[in-house]
Amino acid sequence: MKTTNLLTLSAMSLLALFPLATVTMADDGGLYEKPLDPNSAFVRVIAPKSSTASVNSSAFDQLKSGVSPYVAVAPGEISVSAGTGEGKVAAEAGKFYSAVLADGKMVTIEDDMTKNPAKATLTLYNLTERADLDVFVPQAGADALSDVGSGGSKSVALRAPLNVDLVVREGDAELAKLDKVEFKRLAGVTVIVTGTGNDVSAVAVPSTIAR
Repeated sequence: MKTTNLLTLSAMSLLALFPLATVTMADDGGLYEKPLDPNSAFVRVIAPKSSTASVNSSAFDQLKSGVSPYVAVAPGEISVSAGTGEGKVAAEAGKFYSAVLADGKMVTIEDDMTKNPAKATLTLYNLTERADLDVFVPQAGADALSDVGSGGSKSVALRAPLNVDLVVREGDAELAKLDKVEFKRLAGVTVIVTGTGNDVSAVAVPSTIAR
């Protein structure tokens, strides 16, 4: 199963959403430290209840919130695993994928990573049963992402570098707050929302590529 959702903001919308006076500028840096091989695919594992994961022959331990780096692989059927399950990702050249492993099941999500040198990618994964989650930016008084359904994902390209607070909401109800999340040019931030009932939490993890 593949879920692909992309919310794209125009340059004018970004300026309105994040005026210079409302954010703290961050140090520069990026996901693409070296040129990427256009013939490679990029696959990572998201397994919130696991500290270990593997993508083909690349193994990772002591993972923060169960998120592995992306691994550059030859296109094809890519084996992935974590303590919570395993599976295969059908990967195509030049694309980014997250294999979400939870409760013995795997869902493949094709990620949209911006290649705009002035922007960074914010991606939200809603791994709860709650529908229509939003990511609100208090400094801007607006949503960066909205209406992310249960089990789904959305991405947006944001002007960078900057530091902002993020609030995960369902309607007007605040579920979790992430303070001073740093965005770097040509980089990414992965926000994962987990939990059941009223016990909902969120983490923000930098998106990286294994070198």
